[in-house]
Amino acid sequence: MRVVFDTNVLVSYLLTHRPPIATLIDVHVAREDIVPVTAAELLAELDRVLRYPRLQRYISEEERTRFVALLMALSELVELPETIPQICRDPEDDRVIACAVVGDADVIVSGDDDLLVLDRVGEVAVLSPAELFKRMEGQERGEGRE
Repeated sequence: MRVVFDTNVLVSYLLTHRPPIATLIDVHVAREDIVPVTAAELLAELDRVLRYPRLQRYISEEERTRFVALLMALSELVELPETIPQICRDPEDDRVIACAVVGDADVIVSGDDDLLVLDRVGEVAVLSPAELFKRMEGQERGEGRE
């Protein structure tokens, strides 16, 4: 499954390291059940957000640098188009949608209501970490298979 992780869930993963996002990344990405898809612009946003003063007391510069580098190494990088159509009520989130479309992703995982309210964009589902976790666990048990 090809997945675009929104910045907010990646920050949550790094700060709390609790299920469901920790399980999605630690287990399903490691087993290659999930292929993360991202773009340079999304990695730059993650790096910028992790530099916020309120987060720096929880994350060292070394941890931030390693995390962004690890995400880049584990992900399939796609190039975003120069012009991105406005779909979301928060224009900043349109880059996440563009990444999913260009990267042929199956799912966008986000905790952002501006994205979650969309439910899906074309063929791309927009799910919370908990919703994707339920789907992944259901697939492991064979639910939904014919």
